[in-house]
Amino acid sequence: MMHRLITFLFVCLLSMGVISGAVASDVNTIFELELVPLSEIIKNPTVYDSTMAYRKISVVGNISEIDKHLITINQDNYELKVDHTNQQLFAGFNVGDGIKLTGQFLYDPMGTSIFYPNYVMHYPTVQMGEVNISAIISNASKFNGKYVTVTGNLTGIKPTMGAYVADISSLDTGHRLRVSYYGSTDLEAGDMVSVSGLFNGDVLYSGQMGKKRPPLSISTFIPGFTGLWSMFIIGLLVIYMKHE
Repeated sequence: MMHRLITFLFVCLLSMGVISGAVASDVNTIFELELVPLSEIIKNPTVYDSTMAYRKISVVGNISEIDKHLITINQDNYELKVDHTNQQLFAGFNVGDGIKLTGQFLYDPMGTSIFYPNYVMHYPTVQMGEVNISAIISNASKFNGKYVTVTGNLTGIKPTMGAYVADISSLDTGHRLRVSYYGSTDLEAGDMVSVSGLFNGDVLYSGQMGKKRPPLSISTFIPGFTGLWSMFIIGLLVIYMKHE
């Protein structure tokens, strides 16, 4: 009985053009590259050295020390020095926090080998979901190193080397958030967009950005579809069920 009812509903909706295909997009992992244990870096530093040949990797650990210029992370009793010059990348991080970094390791056999981060995130990954742009602007350290989704007006966009740089303004206060978008797009200033990605160092790094569309309804597909149509469909269902 239930199977037949579901089939009937499907046929009704399909005949009215309500059902349409949707393309799913994969989550972009541009911030999380080859994950290398600290033990491997310490034991084989030349293998991961980016001094002569550019190589980007990811490492994880716990923050054991925060200094003005360096941060130390540890994993299984192995330690790695991390450059702390760009302190905005580490806003909101404290000693003991789990951390994941993506960047370059530079080996110095005569001194201190250092990891230079491009992206810094909390580990395990923290998904904050839909967040108001104004909330991020007013308390950036709370969201730093975490994944967020924002909605706003695209006030400007321009291509750069391998990415687009865009500004998204809040719908309520007009606060602007800088976005670095990796991918192709035909979006332009004036579009209302939804952006998901890693917020780090006052920039939202994103691999997902698209137009923000209103929630879908039957009237979206069939102009003029009203409550009368709904009553008609319900009536058909009642008649169908009585004959079963």
